[in-house]
Formats: sequence, C-alpha cells, structure tokens
Amino acid sequence: MSYSSKLDVDNGSLLKDSLEDNEGNILMLTNLPTDILLHIFAICGQDWWPAIAQVCHRFYAILGPDSFLWEQIAKQLLFVNQSSSIFQLKIHTYLSAQLRFRVHKHWERGVCLVKPIASIREKHVLPWLVLNSDVLWVGTGNHIRAYPRVPAAAFHHNKSFSGRVKPKLNLSGSRGDMGRFVVKDDGEDVVVAGDTNGSVFVWKASTGRLQFKETNCHSSDVASVKLFKNVIVSGGRDKFAKVFRFDNSNSVLNHSWKNQCAIEEIYLDDRILSLDIDPSGTLFCTGTAGHGGVPPSHLFDLATGALICPLRDNFRDGEGVYDVHFESPNELLTGDFNSALRLWDLRTQSNVSVWDDPHDSAINCIATDNNMTILTGTAAHGGVRLWDKRQTRCVQLYFVKPELRSPVYCLDFDSSELYVALDSSVLGFDFSGGIRKPIKDLVVYPCN
Repeated sequence: MSYSSKLDVDNGSLLKDSLEDNEGNILMLTNLPTDILLHIFAICGQDWWPAIAQVCHRFYAILGPDSFLWEQIAKQLLFVNQSSSIFQLKIHTYLSAQLRFRVHKHWERGVCLVKPIASIREKHVLPWLVLNSDVLWVGTGNHIRAYPRVPAAAFHHNKSFSGRVKPKLNLSGSRGDMGRFVVKDDGEDVVVAGDTNGSVFVWKASTGRLQFKETNCHSSDVASVKLFKNVIVSGGRDKFAKVFRFDNSNSVLNHSWKNQCAIEEIYLDDRILSLDIDPSGTLFCTGTAGHGGVPPSHLFDLATGALICPLRDNFRDGEGVYDVHFESPNELLTGDFNSALRLWDLRTQSNVSVWDDPHDSAINCIATDNNMTILTGTAAHGGVRLWDKRQTRCVQLYFVKPELRSPVYCLDFDSSELYVALDSSVLGFDFSGGIRKPIKDLVVYPCN
C-alpha cells in the first residue's frame, strides 16, 4: 500500500493536513493498532508518557496513571512496589503507578522534604520506632509516643516543613528506658514493650491505658519483645528468652490480660539482642551477641519453645546479630555486627544470599517492603544502605545528617516516606514531591 501526503502552504508556513491511502481513507496516529503504538511510546520514553496521555481518550487508556503499562514498570521498581499485604499496612497514601515511577526517581536522586518528628534529649538511650499507616510510634527513654502521620500532599510546597508533629498519645509506666517494642493495631490494638529494669508492659494502642505489667521478669535489660495473638516473646541481656502464653478466653482479641497462663524460659548462654516471630506464628528467631561459642542465631518452635536449629555454625567470636526480620514464613533476614546482611531459606535452613556493607559498618536495623527492597541502618555517619534482592551488591548509599556522625538505631519506610531514628532526633523524609533538588540533610551516593 502506498501513501500520499497532502501539504498546504499558507503564508509561508508548511502545514501537514493528513495522510490518505489509495482508497482515500484518512490515516491518523490514533487509529494505529495498539502494538504499534506501544513501540512508538517506548521510543518516546517514560518521561513523555504523561504528556502523550493527554492527547486523546485512547492514549489515556494506554498511558493513564493506573494503566497496565505503568503497572508493569512500577512492579519492577524499588521502594514503590505495593504488592505485599504486610507492606500495605504501613502505606499512608496510595500512589498510582505513574506517580510511583516519579517517586522512585526522587528516591534515586535524594529529592525530598525533611519532617522533624521528635528531639531526643535523653543521653545513652536507644531509640526505636514502629511505622503504621496512620501513626508513627517512637520510643525514647521511658516513654513511647504516637505521632499522627500527615498526608504527603501537605508537603508538596517548595519549602521545608516547619515545626514538629505533636504526639497524640504518650505511653509511660516504666522507671527504666524502653527497648525495642512492637505495635499491633490491626484488630489487636496493643503496644508491647520491655525496659532496662527487666519488666514487660502491655498498653492499649487506641487509648494508651496500661493493660498488663510483669515486673522483674528478666534480671537485666529487655532488649526486644514480639507479639503474636495471645503469645508474647521477650529476649533479655540476662541470656533468657521468655514466652508469655495467655488464655485464649483472655487473649489479645478480647483486650484482657488479667489471667496469665504460663511463662516458659529458654536459656541461650549469651546476651539476646533481637528477636522476631514469623508472620504465620509458627517460628521465632533470636539474635545473640555471638560470644562464648554460642551461634548468633537460633530458630525455635513458637508453640512448644523447642529449639529447631542454630542458623550458623562457622562464625568468629563477637559476630553478633543486631536485628532479625522475617520476610515470610520461609525467609529470614539477619543483620550482623561484622557488616553482613544475610538471607536464610528456612525450608532448607541454609544461607542463600550474603550482602556485605561497602564500608564494613555494623548493621543495626533492617526494614523491607517484603518484596525486593531492603534498607539497613548502620553504626556510623547516619548511614543507610539500599539493597536489591535481585543484585549482589549495594545499590545506593544514604547518609542522614552526616555531620552528626550518629548511628542509625532504627528506620522504616513506605512508598513515599522514610523515617530514621538517630541519637539526637527522629526525622522523616517525604519523597512524594515538593522541591526539585537534593537536600543537605540526606546525602545520596549511587554504588557503581
């Protein structure tokens, strides 16, 4: 088939009127088959797709914000993949696939707005934070405070966020400093924490009312606690892991903690630094200091408290595990003092991937999207590392307020926001929009 082009000249300007085939039918770009249009759009590049989508209804159907094409691209990106149901519990604002692509570019370049959350005036405390869809929980000293999350759209102005968010709840009751705590507000409505006096506390998350207190259940600091339904697991520096089992009739679902059923003790002969329970409530894992020939990670059956296996046999003295995180019932992440991030397959009880920190910094904490994205907080210079499960090396380096040279004690994120706990403050970073250039409070370096 041959085509002829009709060209008109009017006042010296050359105008292209239309294209016709031999039968006189007018051919237009909008009438081309979809597969040909997809090839054309691919040549144009994704940066032009929002403008092309505004040409006509058909182009909008192909390139609209939640179109299939954008969804396929967004699924492959770090940070903004929202497919995990666990990760969705942390997302404050749903992002269209097109907006996720733009936010991903902001994460890459470090383009964000800073949101000061809280100042830490106490000395020698280890802050901790838990991120939910509508509340950020921050533990410092002997208090746990709930800060309401503000929609990201409120920060889309070309100026920094001024002032601090006021907490809506303040949980107290301890005379010691709080350790790592856990929040369950999806139908369970509880906050569980331990302190440096060896006590364990349970509050109602919606009201802040103290529901349960077990004093001196550990002879030293309670480093970490976890909760699954009516079972609380605590790990202390006294080398004991303790399992609190409550009657089903007085479980979390009924918000009653009056009748405690039993306390089981598990002795590990080494200080417990971290622990986690898998999403199905079948297993729990402990991370210890790695001294005295004791393996730094152990896997236990939650129902019986029986040891299933140690996860490492060959290790040097002092290679402790500062954080453990279950990705799924079959996948476990551990962060080591010797700067290694490890992925374990619990079906074979084997270490399937190891990522080494490029600056040999100890890993203090782990946060993931339960998909491909992993963030780790390190022990020096406010260092945050971005890892991709599909790659063998670190993807990107972030440094939060590098002039302070503070460790990153805890971090968490959703698709558009990052929250970091340093030794003097808790900061939020909003990547959804606003300014168009990087900021000095967050320095970004790609890993080549």
